Amino acid sequence: MSRAVPGLHLPHELAAGLLTRARGAAGHEICGLLTGAEAGRARHDMTIANRATRAADRFQMDIGQQIDAFRTTRCAGRLIVAIYHSHPVGEAVPSAHDRRGHGYPAIPAIIVAPGADADVIRAWWLQPSSAAECPLIIEPAERTAFL
Repeated sequence: MSRAVPGLHLPHELAAGLLTRARGAAGHEICGLLTGAEAGRARHDMTIANRATRAADRFQMDIGQQIDAFRTTRCAGRLIVAIYHSHPVGEAVPSAHDRRGHGYPAIPAIIVAPGADADVIRAWWLQPSSAAECPLIIEPAERTAFL
C-alpha cells in the first residue's frame, strides 16, 4: 500500500468541528477534504455537500464543489492530507463500499462516528480489498497566553 506519510495529525479544534457537524447532520453522512501546508498535518476543513441518494449510509461528493476544493487547495499552495466522511450510525470502520470508492490510496480516509459508543474519529489507508488503520494524532487544543 503506497503511503505518503506514516500518520495524520489533526488539531483538536478541527476534530471537534467534524464531530459537531456529524452530530448535526440529521442522520446523513458528511464529507469533505482536510488540507494543510504539509503532508500528514491537517489544518483546514473543506466541507463538500453529500449528493448521495442514500445519504444515511453513503456519500458522494458534489463534483463541482470537489473540483473547486481541489483548485482552491492547489492555488493556496496546500495539499489534500485526508478525505473524510461520517457514519451516522455505527462504528468508524470502513465498509466494503468505502474501500471500493476511495480512489486515493496515498491519502488517508477519516471516518467520523458520532453515533458509536463514544464519539470516535479514526483514519484508514484504504484499498479496494483492504483497510489498514492509519495512526491519528489529535493535537491538544491551542491555549491562549495572557500577558
